[in-house]
Amino acid sequence: MRTIDFSQLVAPLTTQEFFTNYWEKTFVHNRHQNSGYFDNVISIADIDDFLSQQNLIPEGIKVMNKGNSIPSSGWTRSDTLIDGTIKTVVDPGKLIGHFNEGATIIINSADRSISRLSEACRVLEQELKFRLQSNIYITPPNSQGFAMHYDPHDIFLMQIKGPKTWMIYDTGEDLPVKYRAFSNEPKLVSKFEINSGDFLYIPRGTSHEAISSGVSTIHVNFSLKPAYGYHMVEELALIAYEKERFFRLTIPNGFQSENEQKAYLATFKEKLNELMEKISPEQLLEKQAEHFVKEQALDFRGKLTDSLRLEGLNEDTFVSRRPGFACLFKTTGGKFSIHFGGQKLSIPPFIEKDILLQFEPFTAKQIKGLATAGGKLQLVQKLIEAGYLKIDDPKHE
Repeated sequence: MRTIDFSQLVAPLTTQEFFTNYWEKTFVHNRHQNSGYFDNVISIADIDDFLSQQNLIPEGIKVMNKGNSIPSSGWTRSDTLIDGTIKTVVDPGKLIGHFNEGATIIINSADRSISRLSEACRVLEQELKFRLQSNIYITPPNSQGFAMHYDPHDIFLMQIKGPKTWMIYDTGEDLPVKYRAFSNEPKLVSKFEINSGDFLYIPRGTSHEAISSGVSTIHVNFSLKPAYGYHMVEELALIAYEKERFFRLTIPNGFQSENEQKAYLATFKEKLNELMEKISPEQLLEKQAEHFVKEQALDFRGKLTDSLRLEGLNEDTFVSRRPGFACLFKTTGGKFSIHFGGQKLSIPPFIEKDILLQFEPFTAKQIKGLATAGGKLQLVQKLIEAGYLKIDDPKHE
């Protein structure tokens, strides 16, 4: 079953309705009337399997009770490996024991470990073009993991098991990107119950708290990590540092005269205007897109299988571009290259590139250009090893 995409996540709102009326403005609660709405993203069985591992390391797991963190020493054990190495791992019995006593279990960055959740994150990242991190909150009955607070990032929330009561407050925070004290006394805006299969969007700075009633609850947060406008200003500052000696000079110090300070500020304004004429906002925006392509999390499932099948690769083997990640295609000085996930793959100039950019299956034999059959096959192998191409099912052969 295919994982969820963004339109399904915010339904019944359309994508346009969501970004026009709610994004960075106000919370939204969508009732789906389907307790299994997110079953193709994650299930209780997935979480149970994860927490039941006998070699699970404690990093990324947090246990909270009434707002207080329970030290990992209370829910881990030391295992001695065959070579004598001592390793600290999660003790599933102790961990669940704390849950039974009223503690909330939090799994941070769960998308790094739970395959289906990872797939959902990658799909949403490619649509939104910024990074996501998923956290899981498992709360026992009549409990509260965190007191009222706000987050410095936007949140998409999927309720896996409910119901749970939520309170939304207005404290006057305006799109913060760092924690700070409340600007005003919290004012309750809304109180409502969310159930299994419901979706909740909480803009950053929106103060909230949640309490379970007579049943345990589970929800998954997608913490959103986009670039903001000031990141483009930071990019401009980096360009200024690299390209213009003036911006590497020390600013006026206490021994310089008022006239010297005025002269410096006049030159600063002049140099800044010159820089802004050379570097357009479009270029700064493109730089942020390049950062995403470089830093995106890649879904390489099947890459080991491809590597094992390389020994049988021939000019008639069908391959195709691996989906699930963004690429940049650049031509610099007549040389063509493919960039993704921190990799740069150079393509020979005598190869026609179009077939390499499509997602339809092809063979090395079908690549056009002046390269030999052996050269084309070597290129395909290089692209498979890098994870750009994948070997298609034998039915294509």
